[in-house]
Amino acid sequence: MLRKKFSQQILQPVARRRAAGLASARIARYHGWPQGSAEVRAKHPALIVSLHWGSLIAILVSVAVMFARDAIEDTSMRQFLLQAHRQLGLVVLAVVWIRIMVRLTMKLADHSNGMHALMHLAARGAHVLLYGLLIALPVVGWALTSAHDIPLSFLGVIHLPKLVAADSELADTLSDYHVWLAWGLLAAVAIHVAAALWHHFIRRDAVLDAMLPGRSRMAARHGSEPASVGSKPVSVVAPIEE
Repeated sequence: MLRKKFSQQILQPVARRRAAGLASARIARYHGWPQGSAEVRAKHPALIVSLHWGSLIAILVSVAVMFARDAIEDTSMRQFLLQAHRQLGLVVLAVVWIRIMVRLTMKLADHSNGMHALMHLAARGAHVLLYGLLIALPVVGWALTSAHDIPLSFLGVIHLPKLVAADSELADTLSDYHVWLAWGLLAAVAIHVAAALWHHFIRRDAVLDAMLPGRSRMAARHGSEPASVGSKPVSVVAPIEE
């Protein structure tokens, strides 16, 4: 009786931990991921994922709107598209500040374990540049609208102050800056996408997978139910490092 009790209390937990380790190792070998790193971590919080993809969609739609405006001659439609562009820019500005606050208050898991420190530093620098462009571009657009002496409100509800006085020459200069910043942002986004694909296909870590909506590839391929030993479930996903 005592031997059976000892087996249940001591040996079964050991067996469960061993089974969890073996399951994680099998998943890592299947995907070609380095063991003990991103493949056994949870995805980023849903808020982070939503803000990331929401801001990207707003940027792409804003750019598409301006290209469509250039191809249209109807004055009223051009004005409508320009107003839509301004509103999308303000949405991006609001979202990027929310993203910064969230990143400062939430510590995210590192899904690129084993990467050289210089690479980590370069990645952080690229993120700082991207955030800077996401702030600078709509702010310059806001100032450009003010220089044209056009009132601006956010979603027609919040009336925004003018950043600069009406000045046609300043408006021309700000228009040039706005275009240059737009191309700079698109270049930064392209580099960001290339880096994500490099992590996914070359380095084969979970950096991209952690930011994708929905379940992780690991959960999708192996089902939502955790592995089990006996009647007790064994999780093969380690918690996010806080």
